[in-house]
Amino acid sequence: MHEKMIRQFNSDVAEALSARRAAGITSRKAALALLKAPGWTETLNGLLPIRRRLTCAQALELCRQLPDLFSPAPEQGWLAFCYDYIRTRMFPDGHFVPSPSPFDAGAETYLTVLQVLLDHERSVLPFDPLIDFQFLPEEAYTPCDAGREYGRFLTAWRQEFVYELLRLGDEVTPFRTLGHIAGVHYIAMTAARGLAGAGVEVDLALISAAAAAHDVGKFGCRAGERVPYLHYYYTDQWLTARKLEGISHIAANHSVWDLELESLSVESLLLIYADFRSKQDRDDQGREITVLYPLDQSFQVILSKLDGVDSTKRRRYQLVYGRLHDFEDYMRRLGVDVALSGHPEPPIPHKDAALMGPEETLDNLIGLSVDHNLRLMHMLSNEQKFGNIIESARSTKSWQQLRAYLNIFEEYFTYLSVRQKTQALAFLYELLVHREGDIRRQAGSLIGQIIARFHLVYQKELPAHADHDPAEEVPFQLWEQYLGLIVYPDHKTTPQQRSHIGYTLKLVVGSMLQHARPQDIPRFLGALLDYYQDPAALSADTAFTLLDAIRYLPQQYYGEQTRDRLIDFAAYFLARGELRLTIAALEFLREAQRSLNKGHPQMGRIVSIVRSMQPEALTAIFLKYKVLRRAGVNDPALEQTLYHMDITSEVFLDNLKTATPWIVKVAGVELLRDQVEHGLDTHTLHIAAHFSNLVKVSERVVVRHTAGAALVRTLSLLRRDQRNEVVVELGKGLEMGQYEISKYIPQYLGQAALYLHPSELDEQVIWLRGLLASPSDSAVSGALNTIGVLLENYPAYLERFPQPYSAFEHRRQELLGLLLQGLAHYREAVRQEALLVIGKLLFESRELSLGEKSRLFALCYRKLLFLILESADQSRLTFFYRAAALAHINRFIALHRLDHGPFSFQPPRKIAFFPGTFDPFTLSHKGIVQAIRDLGFEVYLAVDEFSWSKKAQPHLIRRQIVNLSVAGDFHVHLFPDDIPVNIANPDDLHRLSQLFPGQELYIVAGSDVVANASCYKAPPRPWSIHGMNHVIFRRAGEKPMPKKLPVTGQVLHLQLPPHLEDISSTRIRENVDLNRDISTLVAPVIQDFIYQNGLYLRDTPDKPLLYAGDLEFQWEEAPTRPLVEELTAGLSGGEALGQAILRRHDRVLLLRRTGAGRPLGFVSYRLLPTSQLFDALGDSDLANRVRLRAAGNVLFLTALTADTAHKHRDYAQLLLSELLARALEKEYVYAVFAPHDGLLPPILEDTLARSGFVPREGEAPIREVDMRSPTVLLQNLETTIQEPLCRNSRVLTAIRRSHERLQRSIAALYPGSLVLTLSADIIHHRLLEKITAWNNVPSTPTSPRVLGENMCVPFGKLLRGKIVPNTVTKTVHTDKVYSPDLKESSIEAFPYYSPIPNQIRTIKSFGRPVILVDDLMHPGFRLHALDPILQQEDVPIRMVLVGILSGYGRDLMRSWDRPVDGVYFLPQLRQWFIEATLYPFIGGNTVRRPKSPVPGLLPGVNHILPYAAPPCQTECGREAALQLSRTCLECARDVLSTLEQEYLALYGRNLTLSRLPEAVILPLCPDKGTCLGYDPNLSASVYLENDLEQLLRQM
Repeated sequence: MHEKMIRQFNSDVAEALSARRAAGITSRKAALALLKAPGWTETLNGLLPIRRRLTCAQALELCRQLPDLFSPAPEQGWLAFCYDYIRTRMFPDGHFVPSPSPFDAGAETYLTVLQVLLDHERSVLPFDPLIDFQFLPEEAYTPCDAGREYGRFLTAWRQEFVYELLRLGDEVTPFRTLGHIAGVHYIAMTAARGLAGAGVEVDLALISAAAAAHDVGKFGCRAGERVPYLHYYYTDQWLTARKLEGISHIAANHSVWDLELESLSVESLLLIYADFRSKQDRDDQGREITVLYPLDQSFQVILSKLDGVDSTKRRRYQLVYGRLHDFEDYMRRLGVDVALSGHPEPPIPHKDAALMGPEETLDNLIGLSVDHNLRLMHMLSNEQKFGNIIESARSTKSWQQLRAYLNIFEEYFTYLSVRQKTQALAFLYELLVHREGDIRRQAGSLIGQIIARFHLVYQKELPAHADHDPAEEVPFQLWEQYLGLIVYPDHKTTPQQRSHIGYTLKLVVGSMLQHARPQDIPRFLGALLDYYQDPAALSADTAFTLLDAIRYLPQQYYGEQTRDRLIDFAAYFLARGELRLTIAALEFLREAQRSLNKGHPQMGRIVSIVRSMQPEALTAIFLKYKVLRRAGVNDPALEQTLYHMDITSEVFLDNLKTATPWIVKVAGVELLRDQVEHGLDTHTLHIAAHFSNLVKVSERVVVRHTAGAALVRTLSLLRRDQRNEVVVELGKGLEMGQYEISKYIPQYLGQAALYLHPSELDEQVIWLRGLLASPSDSAVSGALNTIGVLLENYPAYLERFPQPYSAFEHRRQELLGLLLQGLAHYREAVRQEALLVIGKLLFESRELSLGEKSRLFALCYRKLLFLILESADQSRLTFFYRAAALAHINRFIALHRLDHGPFSFQPPRKIAFFPGTFDPFTLSHKGIVQAIRDLGFEVYLAVDEFSWSKKAQPHLIRRQIVNLSVAGDFHVHLFPDDIPVNIANPDDLHRLSQLFPGQELYIVAGSDVVANASCYKAPPRPWSIHGMNHVIFRRAGEKPMPKKLPVTGQVLHLQLPPHLEDISSTRIRENVDLNRDISTLVAPVIQDFIYQNGLYLRDTPDKPLLYAGDLEFQWEEAPTRPLVEELTAGLSGGEALGQAILRRHDRVLLLRRTGAGRPLGFVSYRLLPTSQLFDALGDSDLANRVRLRAAGNVLFLTALTADTAHKHRDYAQLLLSELLARALEKEYVYAVFAPHDGLLPPILEDTLARSGFVPREGEAPIREVDMRSPTVLLQNLETTIQEPLCRNSRVLTAIRRSHERLQRSIAALYPGSLVLTLSADIIHHRLLEKITAWNNVPSTPTSPRVLGENMCVPFGKLLRGKIVPNTVTKTVHTDKVYSPDLKESSIEAFPYYSPIPNQIRTIKSFGRPVILVDDLMHPGFRLHALDPILQQEDVPIRMVLVGILSGYGRDLMRSWDRPVDGVYFLPQLRQWFIEATLYPFIGGNTVRRPKSPVPGLLPGVNHILPYAAPPCQTECGREAALQLSRTCLECARDVLSTLEQEYLALYGRNLTLSRLPEAVILPLCPDKGTCLGYDPNLSASVYLENDLEQLLRQM
């Protein structure tokens, strides 16, 4: 007996029975009494412990021991009854068993016992994916968006015995529904958890519930009903009845045909994917079993089971299978366990797009599309996020941004919920009064489309007995609502707004007719036609709206009776005589004639109506003539007026009048076009020019489009020179850069240009290339759209102008390249437009055949992926553009694979690797690249970092320039950043060759490099540069290459074209300084990029060399009498001072110029224990007081004097700081200044005060300072100023003045505590000595240069941009970057430099031991971020050298096992300030923002008010912080004002923010958030004045 198990089981059953009140049991006690029935325990003992799966029959046998409840049995038996009992509870209308029934109590009891048994089974047996469900625990599903619904679902699942129903079904029916549903749940949840682990946003609760419930509707199907078609309906009924609408939205739409909607949420895709793979099969005995097939096998199983698979249906299935295949590939790349092995493979390692093979590129392009679709659908399916999108769209001021939102709605609306669609409709109606006609038109079309396809998601078959679903009425109700709002706008709207709204009626109706189900159209149209019942009751505006709409109503949708009514409607307003109503009525009557023969009664009625009118306007006369002519009626008078009189000027005038109604202008355009077609060619050129003018300036969109279409039709009638004249004139509208003029031009300019002769078309292409370099986003956008239209219509050009196919194809490639150049553009708005054009005008084009699209795709597919990934940083709006473009591209790929099979791309055979600094990438470089490419090479450009002595622009700036230059050049790629290749490093070259297996690899190098580079002179080694194939290019005038080259591989020689010979970076810098045109040196778009971002201004090609200082300190422990006499000579009281120094055995620190010369100053001192204070002071009370204050060893200063003639250098400060730093290193904790002569001149007292010395003995000439917790101020402002201003006398004076003010302010923070001011110059010079000593090289340059073994790697702001003599010096560019709220910071790559790991790999490629250099080692933030990467890349670290090393910093380095040394060692450190970081616009720390406030200036923060709280505020108080902040602002203003004055004097122009990088090395703009901006044409001092005012308000 298993008594304990039995007791526990009985307890659980009793608890469950009493909770359900089954069989009238209301208490646990009564339930336990029931379970004491004879035979219960014995039967139960036979079941426990559970070692195998239980059957429902076994549970029934246990319950039969309760005869009062289970005898007699139902006619069909208890198992079948209980099966139908649950079905009836779930689907009451099915009446599967009578309700109520005398067997209900027994069924309830049995199901409760079965449920408890299965709970015990689940707890002891291993999980079986075809039987069990692993539902989410509460803590896992609560955070999910569907968490609440999921909780209700789990309750319904258990309360209604759904799992028990599945188990019963396996025993009482021949079907194994449980295995299928459980298998679907297992697959879906395995994939969902994998996706969630990979960072994909997936609602685990939603997919779990939807997968478990997706087929419960099968149990609602009645006898004779087709379960495969109707179970969706019943699933929806069961879930919605339990208020689980969100789950039902997924679960009830899991048919593979739902994939035809394309844009599905990840939860829907997971369910369809899992359902696709979990299939029923038969075993050897013919019994149904469930098999979890791989996706491809499942597809074959489905095809074999489909009845009547014709080619159309098979194609549909192949299409949806392709989408599932893409989804599975996407999951596999993320490491999702799609094989269901339980051991998921790791995610596929990242591979740069440039190195991918053809198939990899294609797969990644598809995967990128899937990823964007899933992310976007998550945003749209989440109610709150969707609401945020609506609000963002509502608040945007840019029509281009608004267009992006509308494109997203258009692409993805079908899967929105009812509530979201209703939200979208309300927003779209608001847009019907938008100022931009295109937005109004798109919004109107979307309204019709959304309403027509409102219930597109649920289009499943309904059972015959199903009641009319009230939800089916929603689209018709919305249709009536919005018709009313459009026909009768709110009375508060203006006349113009009402006109705008009314115009969209025809668009709404047309869109509805295009997208509605055929069975719905009559009802939709009925609601519209009701408005035509009573014309007399309508106002003129309403009548015009209705007349304009019916003109576009296809006549197959209404019969003769309705046409009669509409003709009468038009006749009524024709008689009114108002011109716009007359034109609208005539246009409708013309349209109505199209379906009538001449003898039809309604044709006679139309003729009668039109004959009765007597129009005066030419447009009305023209339309009357056309109506009569179609009816076969001639009117000579009308013909005389139209074709025998010169009427063009009158029509021109009417078309240009603002007061002329737009519909009259449209008719006027048609009239002019008719004049041309009748052979009246006198004014053909003028008419074409008039059309061109209308396209540019008409205030109504419909007029522009009508004129544009007429222009294109007219061009073929013009002479060649006339066509060119018209096209050039039309193109001038783009150059103006005004959206309101240019945005409608491209559609017609692109078509019109294809009527030009090839030579003139080529001129247009050149013009478009230049336009792409425009600083105006509008102009560039117009150029991109024009190029898109050209490409879309380009196939027709070959027939229009016969020419060699090679020329035709070359032009197409050039046009496509220009589009790709837009995709690489540095301005986000341009990239967005390029995405739109590529997606909609190329791959979603209705003009281009699939074959034409395939040709374009074969050219650009690699570029597309690379360029999209290269601009990874993106706003949400750009994400929308990318998602839409990728969706278009993916749709094309799917159709191509379906109709033409897989793509067949050939990998390149020859690879040319072209490394270079490319600072910048010039037309000379481009000429070399194109010449190599034309030899059949795939060219890879590597923007390298190995020219370490050159002062180059930041790496990512140069890379962006290269990318922008070659984006449109096919077969030219950017080599990955994260794989540095140093041609002097054989390991790098070996790795490079492994990247291109089976391909011929060539190194591209200049002849001067091959002749002079050290790597070619070195002896050959395995995989060294000598054995590589080469492409060597040389300039004219260079020495011929020797016949015997240091290269054993194959060599190809190239000669630079003469016109590219003189291009150099030096010429570019010179011209930029003079603000000249450089478009003959670099691509035009690069010229714009350089000038917009202030690059290469006052720039030098070489890094400055770090020279040894001109000052040196001399320490004398026991100065000689001659030395002391030399030091004191010429001083007032010098002899007495000298005697005192000698008598008291003072030590001396003196400062002199390097080499020789008279000392510049000295300080005398003693290092005393407290026991010697009396001897030094001669006063016991004074000595005791000082002893108590000192509480440790004392630095006793007795004299300080220095040369004051040099107004820019404070020699006394240098001496004092050097001595104090040495005393701190020896752990002296207190300093006393007591001069031998008892004098304290004001200058000396100020010097001491700025270091924190204070009087503590009244009037006595004694000053003291506490050195226990010093504050350090790093004096580095001079190092932040550009040449030559950093040597300007007035600038240096301002810097010294500001520095002294800052010292006083910092000293006031901690009165009596040491402020140690250390000079960056001194630190630089000391570091130079240490670095060169470690590297065993001289500290001065040698000739020829001999490099040491080690390399110097600065990794902070110290030595950035400088090189150490005879030492390879390469900076790792890092920065401390703050989040916008300043609550978090991290060490990241400095803006526009490669990520830190890439920079470290570059360091590794030098193949040298490393000396790391920084200014301060105290918290160790920078090295803490770098050290793991250095270890990972196995970079050998020889030494860490810093300017200032604290006790904590030294301990930290010891704990990391890193050797460390410093110029200054400070055992303790209270606070540190770096001078430049306190001054706005000069220094600071970076703030993470998507873009710079001013080109060339990064967003930054200075930790002073009003920008941020100073770090000392907590300790020192707000008043001290305010005073420090005021000082910093005033000092920064003083320095910048001086810089501005001297810059003006030097260069003759103002130093504005846009030019600040010419004066300051790394300027930053104080971050003011995203709502405030800077005017780049104002100076920094103006903004500082404003900030100072803001600060003073707080004081």
